[in-house]
Amino acid sequence: MRAEVAIVGNGVAGYACAAQLAKHGLRPLLIGRGLPVDRPPLTKSALAAGELRLLADEAKLAERGIDRLDAIVGEADLASGRLVAGGTEVEAAAVVLAPGLSYRPPPVPGLEGAFVNATPGGMTKLAAALVGGRKQVVVIGAGFLGVETAATLAGQGHAVTAVDMVERPFDKLHDPLPAVASTTLDELGVRFVGGATIDEVRADGDQATVCYKGGELRADVVVASTGGRPAPVPGLAARGPLEVDASLRIPGMDAVYAIGDAVVVPHARFGPIVFPHWDMGIGTGEHAADAIAGVAGELDRLPYWWSDIGPRRIAEVGWADAAVEWRDEDGLHVGRDADGAIVCATVVDEPRRLRDARKLVLGA
Repeated sequence: MRAEVAIVGNGVAGYACAAQLAKHGLRPLLIGRGLPVDRPPLTKSALAAGELRLLADEAKLAERGIDRLDAIVGEADLASGRLVAGGTEVEAAAVVLAPGLSYRPPPVPGLEGAFVNATPGGMTKLAAALVGGRKQVVVIGAGFLGVETAATLAGQGHAVTAVDMVERPFDKLHDPLPAVASTTLDELGVRFVGGATIDEVRADGDQATVCYKGGELRADVVVASTGGRPAPVPGLAARGPLEVDASLRIPGMDAVYAIGDAVVVPHARFGPIVFPHWDMGIGTGEHAADAIAGVAGELDRLPYWWSDIGPRRIAEVGWADAAVEWRDEDGLHVGRDADGAIVCATVVDEPRRLRDARKLVLGA
């Protein structure tokens, strides 16, 4: 089987690349299990509804001129463009790697049996387990995945406890975001147990016991929201994050590109950054497609993320790691670098102010 461009991975980044290539008149082959699924709802609206949201169905893919191979790449000789997926051998003029992240739980005894709703299959299984009335749910992890999941399930009427080794939700984010997350979870009735190292998850019939230093929690459902790590990439020894050049090409491989969560993004303003978010997944996917088509410029897409915690919405533009000082300015939480330039702006509960935040960071 021959392809102009083979895209390994059919998530948000892979699909964005395929769609952009098709706009350039190239015919991509999208390789991955199932149809491309939108990622943001996996922890919020799709979980609440109990069903996935597709980026494209078979008809839309065909209409756009995107071929699909429903398989996982098991072997790859990237230098020659040769891939083997599900018994099908593919020869591609160019290869785009979009492996995404692996959400396998940490190696804690019994945690391998927990639900992982950050993947399409895992979310579907979790939604099925929650049917039938109020459940006692323990969510392990209080980063983005954990906080959003806990808030969503509490909003559905479940009794939710969130557990983490850190002392507060959103602990890795800058102030005041941890306080916003803590207050909101409390208002939703979510109990938070911080500073808790999980020793094991012990199955007991239809229930489980989450054992941590200092206590135990009984649960009908245990969810592992412990974050993602770079997935293995066929044909590469390095697991990631993957280093790429300004065109998102892997150094030393003229026709192999990498996009999405597992890439060190060469941002024109902020330098090399790791930004695992669906918006940058779209940006890197489209940028690689433009590079393959010979029309790419600098990758200067402004980093952006948002998070819904029950009724509250937090949004941020810019690169928070570049900020050395934070202060409130006209209702926005603004981060400035060592030279005093605005590099990041955070909006809480005022989505209409996002445009103002973007203008501030862009200097417009």
